[in-house]
Amino acid sequence: MAQGTNFEGFGFSLRSGDLSGSQLMLAAQRGDAAAFQELVRSYDAMVMRVVLALTGSEDTAQVIYKQIFLDAFASMNKLDRGSSVFIWLYRILVKHCLEYCRLNQPAATDCQERGALPTLAASLRCLPPAERVVVLLKHSQGLKIRTLAEIFACPQEYIAEVLRKGTHSLRTLVALRARQIA
Repeated sequence: MAQGTNFEGFGFSLRSGDLSGSQLMLAAQRGDAAAFQELVRSYDAMVMRVVLALTGSEDTAQVIYKQIFLDAFASMNKLDRGSSVFIWLYRILVKHCLEYCRLNQPAATDCQERGALPTLAASLRCLPPAERVVVLLKHSQGLKIRTLAEIFACPQEYIAEVLRKGTHSLRTLVALRARQIA
């Protein structure tokens, strides 16, 4: 590659002269540990940003981050030649994010009580898991609806509806907090 490749502004790129993500994956699948390490280096900042934004805790984010890359290592031989490494890794990321959301969903009363929504991030945590992950990936990572649909393996219309509901719910929660503060 003559220049670094930027993946839709997701905050990471493969440096000039490096192998592409699919070339690195092929080498990693053949047992090249350095190639897998380069893949991790290419995606690690993006993964950590998403998980940290989701959890709000560095310690929890570190645990999930490690699980994501352990799963990636364990499943890398399942990725077909020609498949997108980017989509494959995001699917693993989304799986862990949804699992975290399901296990750490605050009670509805916690999201409605006075003082329960100190920040936008806390309001985001009050959304249902799918809405929370879609809103986070769309707005903080800049993913397009078609990319999200591919990651979630569902129709674009479904993602658009989840995004609409999540955005509406988030606005409602933020407005509720604003009224509580006033």
